[in-house]
Amino acid sequence: MAKLTRMEKPMNVIIEERQRGELGLPEIQRGYVWKQTQVRDLIESMYKNYPCGLILYWKPPSEMLDNLQLRESAISSSRASADKKPTFLVLDGQQRITSIMRVLEGTTEVYFNVEEEKF
Repeated sequence: MAKLTRMEKPMNVIIEERQRGELGLPEIQRGYVWKQTQVRDLIESMYKNYPCGLILYWKPPSEMLDNLQLRESAISSSRASADKKPTFLVLDGQQRITSIMRVLEGTTEVYFNVEEEKF
């Protein structure tokens, strides 16, 4: 039986894992569908230090990765080499991770009103 492990990771660690090409998205996952308002609400929740849900990773056996179909996504597109296999597959949290990456990379713009402290 598989062993489940719960661990807390700061968002910067998840971003670094993505930048190192350690995250992949299985083909069974839907593509990115979040609207601008959902992205804004996520960023605002993070700013207010509200809980933003869990991110579920799976670390499959390395021999299984050879046969898995991966979806191209903002999560996996930064892999240094197309031949590099991810260490983890994101089973839940893809919309949130992708939204954060899009904001950080400037492909989705979110504005902050300093006077009202609102996004």
